[in-house]
Amino acid sequence: MRKHLCNLALILTLMLGSSFAFAQYPTQNPPAVPQTQQPPTTDQSTADQTKATSNSGDVQKDIQTALQKDQSLNTDSISVQKTDTSIELTGTVPTQAAKDRAEQIARENSGGLSIKNNITVQSGSPMGPK
Repeated sequence: MRKHLCNLALILTLMLGSSFAFAQYPTQNPPAVPQTQQPPTTDQSTADQTKATSNSGDVQKDIQTALQKDQSLNTDSISVQKTDTSIELTGTVPTQAAKDRAEQIARENSGGLSIKNNITVQSGSPMGPK
């Protein structure tokens, strides 16, 4: 019986000692992904979209700059207007391909705003004197 009590006392001492050691040095598992790289919550995502939309005053300028960089477009004839919810393209271009390219550029730089492409395609080139 005395042997059992000694074993029990030894086990309790080891358990208490281990618990004390764990209490002094708590183990924390490091996050799988660092805090800066964790995906945003729904609220953060919505806040980021709102921020992007509210800071989209430069969107009109960004689109105009991108249009000017495209050498296949005559950007003098394309106008870009921004509203709270959309970007509107107006003007006249010589081909459907130019109209489509202007819309593509606007989409790529719209910051998520919808695009209204009201650009018209010239029906034909003006005829010069004979």
